[in-house]
Amino acid sequence: MGIIFDGLEFSYSGELGPVLSGLDGEFRKDEITVLTGTSGCGKSTLLYLAAGLYPGSTGAVMKGRVTVDGNEPGHLPPQKRCILAGMMFQNPDLQFCMDTVRNELIFCLENIQTEPGEIDKKIREALDFCGIAELENRTLITLSGGEKQKVALACLAAINPGWLLLDEPFANIDEESARSIAERLGKMHSERGTGILAVDHRLDSWLGIADTIRVMEDGKLLPESLDARSLDPEKLESLGIIVPGGSYSPDIPPAKPGDTVLELSGIEIMQGGRTLLRDVNASFRRGVIYAVLGQSGTGKSTLFSALSGVLPYGGEAKLEGRDIKHLRRSDIGKMGFITQNPQDQFVGGTVRQEILTSLRKAPDAAERSEEILRRIKLWRYRDISPYMLSQGQQRRLGTAALIAYDCHCLVCDEPTYAQDRRNTIAIMDALCRQAREKNIALIFSTHDRQLAKDYADEILEIKEGTLHAVTEPGL
Repeated sequence: MGIIFDGLEFSYSGELGPVLSGLDGEFRKDEITVLTGTSGCGKSTLLYLAAGLYPGSTGAVMKGRVTVDGNEPGHLPPQKRCILAGMMFQNPDLQFCMDTVRNELIFCLENIQTEPGEIDKKIREALDFCGIAELENRTLITLSGGEKQKVALACLAAINPGWLLLDEPFANIDEESARSIAERLGKMHSERGTGILAVDHRLDSWLGIADTIRVMEDGKLLPESLDARSLDPEKLESLGIIVPGGSYSPDIPPAKPGDTVLELSGIEIMQGGRTLLRDVNASFRRGVIYAVLGQSGTGKSTLFSALSGVLPYGGEAKLEGRDIKHLRRSDIGKMGFITQNPQDQFVGGTVRQEILTSLRKAPDAAERSEEILRRIKLWRYRDISPYMLSQGQQRRLGTAALIAYDCHCLVCDEPTYAQDRRNTIAIMDALCRQAREKNIALIFSTHDRQLAKDYADEILEIKEGTLHAVTEPGL
């Protein structure tokens, strides 16, 4: 019993060549396996093929095949396919169909013809499994990225497929919640016999739960399996994998704090009759790097959305002394935003146009756009739509576009989401050097406390609806 890839070659576009080339490998059902490797090497594509979603919805298999417990998932109807292997997307927004958490769970259970009298019981069990019973009647659009990931996991728990295929399941979830869910996934594996194959760049939450680590590189599985119980930090670093508990060793100049560029006074944000944030006060200075921490759903993205004008708020937020609600036309562009979902910010028809939009005033825009795209390893994709990139590649593109943009304050929501170690360091070094060299106030949110410790000059955390300075040693 297992997932077997036999000489598989898969491509999205003939012009770009195969994404997976001669892929051979087996994932055993009696092991919890974590699949890692550089961003864009084909990990998510592998999961989509195992789930049977590809090539039916996109791309083509030129050679080979994939089987799951002896079945070819791409040849099964959806209701049988999702029982064989259920997948959680990297971006859960792409798989939700209904308006509320409860209705989404009902939809999933009805699709597998669950007896009506069993539905409420299975909903309660699934919500309790993920520790989100309080979200049952919430509308999905009001949830944070981390809460949405937990809902997506709850949907899988309710369906109870033979395999769970998880694409970055903890990318937007705080460390405590990630450890808790990982333990419950381990329980599903041991008690129900559920096979688990997870794509993840961070191994921390899987330690003590996973059996095997597999590594992908350039569309192929490396032959060597790593024992998850005895990982060699030097080996992980040589493969570009984030080392649990290891430093990122940042390469940025020291801070030279300047004047205050953004000041928040008594910020309050309400949504659906609930107070999400209250009495938020903070000052952000030029040339200084700030990290914002907080558990999933505490309001990090909410605060950033309010500053970008997406959500209404009470209190005052002043950019260089002027209320951001009443900025002049000449002030527009002084504040830049990298959103949690990079697809929300794309404006160009191609990857290169996305960079050129940010460089529209530069006399050497063509040369600089090529330099930027080569640096972030996206030059070969320059003429395709940004939406055809992997999630990790989209994040690199969105970040690079904003780095090229001239602003005074840059707000980044999870800038290293779905990135391997090398790209995490490259993104953060580039952002932080930009902050130093151009005297920009850089504010970034993260669930990675080591990243915050290594890169931020000042660390803030949202707790109980307000913002606090973090002063305790070791965070």
